[in-house]
Amino acid sequence: MDLEEKLSREGFTPSSFSKRVYAYTIDELLVTLIIFAAFFDKFSAVSDDIMAIIELTNSMILYFIILKTAYHTIFIHLYGKTIGKMVARIRAVDIYTLDNPSLQNSFIRALLRNFDEMFFYLGMLYSLSNPFVQTIHDKLAKVVVIDD
Repeated sequence: MDLEEKLSREGFTPSSFSKRVYAYTIDELLVTLIIFAAFFDKFSAVSDDIMAIIELTNSMILYFIILKTAYHTIFIHLYGKTIGKMVARIRAVDIYTLDNPSLQNSFIRALLRNFDEMFFYLGMLYSLSNPFVQTIHDKLAKVVVIDD
């Protein structure tokens, strides 16, 4: 049975690109706020020097990647959705079981999502041509995002 039949049989519909962008924006803001709050004292110390702010931000890229990977892995595996997806009323499901993705697939998806961001969101653009609005990181992790 193909994915379209499976989703139809269960009454699921793929989420729209606009809902995905909405959820993505919320998640990015949330992770950024967490990093900013965690390193507020460092940002405060360099608040007058734009170059120092840029250098500080660049020095934290690893923290961003680790936090974002952990955030997406844990939330997608446990709940099928991040906080952004909760607000947008969408969720990620495994294409075979239509249940929350495994820990391994959630991790793969989160890690590939970071690479997608580094390469100008080309994986997200792919979703515009995909009938299930799957990004590259969804496709490789065997996940589809549906309306909740």
